[in-house]
Amino acid sequence: MTSELLRPQLQREHASWLEDVAEALGPAQRAEAGPWARWNALRYLESTFPERVGRERRMVQEVSARLTDPQRARLWALGELLDLLPAYIGHQVGLCHRAGEFSALTGRLQEAFGRWCRAVEEDLGPLLASALPDGLLEELAVEVGIAS
Repeated sequence: MTSELLRPQLQREHASWLEDVAEALGPAQRAEAGPWARWNALRYLESTFPERVGRERRMVQEVSARLTDPQRARLWALGELLDLLPAYIGHQVGLCHRAGEFSALTGRLQEAFGRWCRAVEEDLGPLLASALPDGLLEELAVEVGIAS
């Protein structure tokens, strides 16, 4: 795997992760969803999602010396959004009872997340898997349940 480019692995991981996020948030974003569905989605945004974002940000940090200044700046800004938005959403008192606002905020988070995935794939994709410390990419793949 060390001579393989990162792009195919990142694309597989991100496709699975995007699906996970859609499954966690989608039912809660429906107009007919109740407060408990939104509450469950909020739990996902406060636990599972930030852990994965943290792992990806560490991966980006590991190869940051190989990236250009604009690439580092873009990935930093998107990473900050993915750190801040779930925390912001989670601190909105009574959000579980406001379907429209919940859908708007989580929709913004999903848009930022999609942009993160594309940026990581574009910026890290041309690098060889060997650019990452042993086991890091496999840890990400296992996290989302895909095999390399």
